[in-house]
Amino acid sequence: MPDIEIPCVQCKDIFIFSEKDQEIFYQRNMMQPQRCAKCRSKKAAQREDAPKRFEIVCDHCGRHDTVPFQPKVGRSVLCKDCHEASRSRARHA
Repeated sequence: MPDIEIPCVQCKDIFIFSEKDQEIFYQRNMMQPQRCAKCRSKKAAQREDAPKRFEIVCDHCGRHDTVPFQPKVGRSVLCKDCHEASRSRARHA
């Protein structure tokens, strides 16, 4: 089954519903997504039971991001990309 291009019902951008994602959705008996990943995450964040997120500035690259925990004073905090990169380096060390 090939990748499918789907227009997002919210922002109208075209997003790819990959073959791998299609298989996961099929196994879980779910319909194909109607929103792109960005719009899905925005919608999830608007739910009342959504976990609170905190604004941060990455100590490594300076990028603005949000994290699901209250940062502690004196402890470094990383954006998602820098955090993933540091985890990857730690696994391969």
